[in-house]
Amino acid sequence: MTAIVNQNTPGQKMSLIAARLPMRQNVVFVVIAMLSISAAGFAQTSLTTHLTGIVREQGGRAIEGAEVQFEPLGVVGRADASGRFDLAVEPDMRGLLTVRHTGFEAITLNVAPLRRGERREVGVTLPALSQLDVVHVVARRLRPLLNTRDAVTGGAVERVELTALPTDSRDPIALGYNIPGVAQATGFFGDAPRLSIDGSNSLYTQYSIDGLENNEGFLGGPRVEVPLSALSRLSVLSNSYGVDFGRSSNGVVNAETRSGGDKWKGETFAFNRPGLPIDAKAPVVPNGEDPGDFRRAQRGFRRTQLGAAAGGPIRSESTDGAGAFGFGAFEYTTENEDRVNSTASATFLGRELRRTYKGFARIDAGWTPSQTTTLRVAGSNVNRAGEGTGIIAPEADITVQRVGSASAIVHRSSFHDGRASNEASIQLSTFNWNYPPTRSNFDIPQVTIARVERNASGRSDTVAVGIVGSSNFIFDEHERQLQFRDVFGTSAGINHHLSFGVDAFRSNFRLTGSQTNPSGSYVVLDEGNLPRQKDGRYTFADVPANVRVLRYTIDVAQKQVNLSQTSAGLFAEDLWRAAPAVTVTAGLRWDYDDLTSRGASRPDLNNFQPRVSLNWLATPSSVVRGGVGAYAGKLPYAIYSDAIQFGPDGNQTVTFAGTDAPAFGRGPRSAQLDRAHLPPGEIRELFALGIQDPMSYQSSIGYQRQIGNRIGLTIDGVLVTTTHLPRSWVLNPDS
Repeated sequence: MTAIVNQNTPGQKMSLIAARLPMRQNVVFVVIAMLSISAAGFAQTSLTTHLTGIVREQGGRAIEGAEVQFEPLGVVGRADASGRFDLAVEPDMRGLLTVRHTGFEAITLNVAPLRRGERREVGVTLPALSQLDVVHVVARRLRPLLNTRDAVTGGAVERVELTALPTDSRDPIALGYNIPGVAQATGFFGDAPRLSIDGSNSLYTQYSIDGLENNEGFLGGPRVEVPLSALSRLSVLSNSYGVDFGRSSNGVVNAETRSGGDKWKGETFAFNRPGLPIDAKAPVVPNGEDPGDFRRAQRGFRRTQLGAAAGGPIRSESTDGAGAFGFGAFEYTTENEDRVNSTASATFLGRELRRTYKGFARIDAGWTPSQTTTLRVAGSNVNRAGEGTGIIAPEADITVQRVGSASAIVHRSSFHDGRASNEASIQLSTFNWNYPPTRSNFDIPQVTIARVERNASGRSDTVAVGIVGSSNFIFDEHERQLQFRDVFGTSAGINHHLSFGVDAFRSNFRLTGSQTNPSGSYVVLDEGNLPRQKDGRYTFADVPANVRVLRYTIDVAQKQVNLSQTSAGLFAEDLWRAAPAVTVTAGLRWDYDDLTSRGASRPDLNNFQPRVSLNWLATPSSVVRGGVGAYAGKLPYAIYSDAIQFGPDGNQTVTFAGTDAPAFGRGPRSAQLDRAHLPPGEIRELFALGIQDPMSYQSSIGYQRQIGNRIGLTIDGVLVTTTHLPRSWVLNPDS
């Protein structure tokens, strides 16, 4: 057996030797040869020196297509879809790794010599340049599994999750309960804010839309309810967030809105929950009611929702950067909720009718590659009408109206080839919170009908069995707010990005408030002379003029409170790349709330809030982070308004009882009474002991780990201490 070979390589020499041996030995040597070749190849591969890593933007998202260059060899590569790159380099050679991508500042890293066969991984984060044009403004935001920018705790619900996760009545706030540190709040009134952060008082949670105010200023909570279809992201900042957000000793809920893309797209939806027969009817008919009437009255819980959203280019972007994109969304909800109450004295079906309108529109216009303007309008109308429940007749029930709007113009400019930017915003917001009677008006009084009954021990008690006439609660609050915000940012050298901002608003309030009907409130006794309707209810028309009056209550002064609140804030921050894998954020914020200057208080001018956080990309797939800081909150306007409303010149509610009680329909009105000759009620002094803005001191430490391309693990520990929460003191307690 012969072979013609070139004897210049070890592998070919082995082939020649094998060719001269007998066949059986040839087979053995062929196997040995193949194993030797494989071992040699493996040895060569294992000795190859590689520089690998992942390129991310500072929010943690991988940057696909980033150019990676190693000098002095001139080796060039590009990051794949997961941001990963792999460069084969020479061993024992010191070099420079430069990473570039459009829209980001290039960075250069010193690379120490690699040993032969070493595979070294590095993590690279690129600082972004300013947003240049409308395309960057409306770019889709993806969820990063690592945060390589700061130490903010909390989280976000992204667009895909806003669409996929179930939520009651398409309420975005309810989806916030999925975020770590967020829980459902327990408020002391029906419209109390429903979201609590780190167990803090929900009244001090800050709400915003695209970074601008969305707080109902009287007691707190969102002013405008944004359609679920209009949100691209719902984020909650609970601890260690930057100085650009303030006025909260608790946390911030920021709703980021959607904008149109380069193609027109839309969606529509319609949901219906029919109530009965899905809901079971009440198994027990309340005492005194006709079973047929009661069964027919039930409707269960019924909900109908309709909505639509659409967005796209109004004018496609041209080569000079000009273009415009639009987006709009609308949602309508109607609900019927039956409430079956059963008491010893009155049992019948109650009902609440709810209607909600939510609307949103946004236009993004790019004038040049460095000038972009956004116009955004959002509004909502929540109407809940009581139809009677418990002992309250439908005619005496109330409606809750919450109508809010927020209209903003935001202009962005960039300078110095995208290394400096300015964002100026102005927003006009309105809010009306009202409790009008559902079916009546305040021209008739409220009447509480009582009856003498024997209790379980055999004693006689006077028990309320019906409330008719009009409602007995006046609350009509209007708020108008104008906000201005400007943020300037610039790069300072290679490793520093500085930002400076001013944020101020003024809110004007008009409040009519009282706990008593302007026509008075009677408590009368049913001595068998008050007929009941077939359903067991009383009506105002059936109250006779000669009914026995037990008490009559009237507010001598229906107090109107027309005042204002002004808040101003200044902040500065440095985003410092202390090392290629270490980012330090240090800032200082100062806030002032002019409510602290009212009454006997002095202006609270020492609300300085230093904040520092660190983010270390320990490995390409893990982050260590932590932060400390001070956070000043804003006082709810109700603290000031209540002090005025119940002050020496505020509301004065008096009650005439027993022999002093007037005949039914003959009670004096407010204008007929001289408060100087009446016994004084509760008097509240306006901040007699002074008042300060709430302040919290927070620290956090955490660890993040990316597992593959789809899973991220986050562990955080936080410590929060809050001081200066407002409270009321009794200055002259009864001894």
